[in-house]
Amino acid sequence: MAFWSVILTGLIFLWELFKDWLALFISPFKNPEILWIIIPIWISWFFAEFFQEKKGTSFGNAISNGIIPIFIGIDWTRYLTNQLTTNIIKWSYIVIIKYSLSGLMIIYGFSIVFFGIKARQFVHFYGRIREVTYVLLVFSPIVYNIVELNWKFLLGIVLFFPLYYYLIEFINRQTPNPKIYQYDEGQQPGQQSAWKLNASSNFRKPPYKLP
Repeated sequence: MAFWSVILTGLIFLWELFKDWLALFISPFKNPEILWIIIPIWISWFFAEFFQEKKGTSFGNAISNGIIPIFIGIDWTRYLTNQLTTNIIKWSYIVIIKYSLSGLMIIYGFSIVFFGIKARQFVHFYGRIREVTYVLLVFSPIVYNIVELNWKFLLGIVLFFPLYYYLIEFINRQTPNPKIYQYDEGQQPGQQSAWKLNASSNFRKPPYKLP
């Protein structure tokens, strides 16, 4: 009985973590003031995920993706500074942690841009829009004081990242490729490809001008 009691307790704990994790995505709708920054993140993720990176992330895509966390990190810093100068919040270790998150987000964005320009292979994962979006979405409600920062949220962010990643990957694989991919590959829909992508250099050169 003790064994099953431990299992049940663990399952309940995981369920509570899962609900807290879901709350990170739902919570911005409780505060419409930050939807102006959350909605563009979702929109940029959707179009980049399914119309640019469905077959992988190029160095150019990664460099473009790196700009997003730079500006989000700057906005986090602006928000925290405004809260402090207007005495809405006071200095505390939580505020210091949030400032640190803002700085790390800016560094994260610059590192994607830097290593993308340097053509480092790990940028294909490190700078993919899916990962960039996840980091921004789970930490924005914490920085904007919608969700209280605690270790359970941080544990849920790490623990359920694979669920987020592979759920999107499953959807990605089940949905058909947009027709624009055929044009990018140098062929009209229904025709054989007239040229091939040089994967090592990510250089594309169609033999004719696209309409």
